[in-house]
Amino acid sequence: MSMKRESDFLRQSSWMVVSTFTGGILMAMVHTVARKMGSAEYSTFVTLLRLLIVLGIPTVALQTIFARQTAGVTSDAQQHRLIATVRAILFGTFLVWVVFATAILATTRPLSHLFKVSNPAAIYFMLAIGLVGLWIPVAKGLLQGQHQFFGLGWLQICDGMGRFGVMVLLILVFGGKAAAAMFAVLVGQLGTISIGAWLTYSIWSAQPATAFDWKGWLGEALPLTLGMGTIILMSSIDMLFVQGLFTDTRQTALYGGAMLTGFAIIQFIAPVALVMFARVAKSAAHSERGDSLGLTLKATILFGVLAGIGCTLLPGLPLRLMYIGNPEMWKAAPLVTWFAWALLPLTVANVLVQNILAHGRYKAVPWLLLMPPAYATALCLQASSLVAMKPFDAFIRVIQTLGVASTVLCLLAAWFSRHPKTVNVSDRVSELGPAASGRASSPPGQKEGASL
Repeated sequence: MSMKRESDFLRQSSWMVVSTFTGGILMAMVHTVARKMGSAEYSTFVTLLRLLIVLGIPTVALQTIFARQTAGVTSDAQQHRLIATVRAILFGTFLVWVVFATAILATTRPLSHLFKVSNPAAIYFMLAIGLVGLWIPVAKGLLQGQHQFFGLGWLQICDGMGRFGVMVLLILVFGGKAAAAMFAVLVGQLGTISIGAWLTYSIWSAQPATAFDWKGWLGEALPLTLGMGTIILMSSIDMLFVQGLFTDTRQTALYGGAMLTGFAIIQFIAPVALVMFARVAKSAAHSERGDSLGLTLKATILFGVLAGIGCTLLPGLPLRLMYIGNPEMWKAAPLVTWFAWALLPLTVANVLVQNILAHGRYKAVPWLLLMPPAYATALCLQASSLVAMKPFDAFIRVIQTLGVASTVLCLLAAWFSRHPKTVNVSDRVSELGPAASGRASSPPGQKEGASL
């Protein structure tokens, strides 16, 4: 990697870390306010957020898919196929949402009982968030693929700003509960999609000059969805398991607080992988070489180890910052250290999986998919013994299981990252339609060096 490209990489990564950190601080303050609802309502709120993440696995993949396709645009024909894809997916995801929303509405009562939801409105707001959440990754993927990291970073900040502002009003002023908190999340998401739609207007508003090939697109989308879904499932299964298994909402709220602290570490480091993915995909499309993976792995491991050491020496500090004025949540400090180290291999695995997918090494996906069910099975096999243990001892066992499973996933991803063969992104994109001969100049809406 040349000095200029390395400088660009570091600048873009730094901005994404700063913007994500700022958004993360706002998100942390959201939980400081939300904790005022009481243990039961807060535990419900955290669980619904994790459920949204699981249900939104395709949304994370959508960002990856569009980042990869956008980065691989090297001709006007491919630009037109991108436009057709965006418009078709926006409509298609709406139809998918209608199906899932109908199924969830039909099972509102059992879901409310399972996740201890006192007000069904929380589930209704969750459904609305789900729809907006299907579209936000499209905008983020387009910005990521075009290397417009400045706009992408502001999307991270605006979501936190909107969510926190409404949360303060509804929870502190009007005494709202989990349903009000979910509405605050919805407001933040609406603000984010509005800005994202404005920044990508030139793409989704254009009329495509070619038809959309569903079959070809699904052939590209399915492995990306499954690959990225592996990381999301691995980071979400434990909270759903704990919430469903343990009946003491005060204890599960403590687990949720410690879990969010660990999750914040992933969110702080993950933006570096976003920059890497876009650069790797673009380099592959232009038959260029680079060392984005090496830089990303070094930064990820460095930040992750520093975070782990910090959480070992001062485990209560993240909780005191996240839950200011809520000393009850500070009791979760013993779990923070375990989470910090258990999630480190998962954070590294995220980098390796994104690199594998950016290079189109889809043969790794079936093997990666084995890990979430294996992890969930390991937890379920321990369910009876966990219930008989003291809550914190049981929680530590759950986190230890997460750490072992994450380490296995990391090693598996590292094995497939050794594969020397790279699949050219332009070849993959060309599967979506007739291949364009030659390379045209940069297409409309994609300016070189428009990252910051």
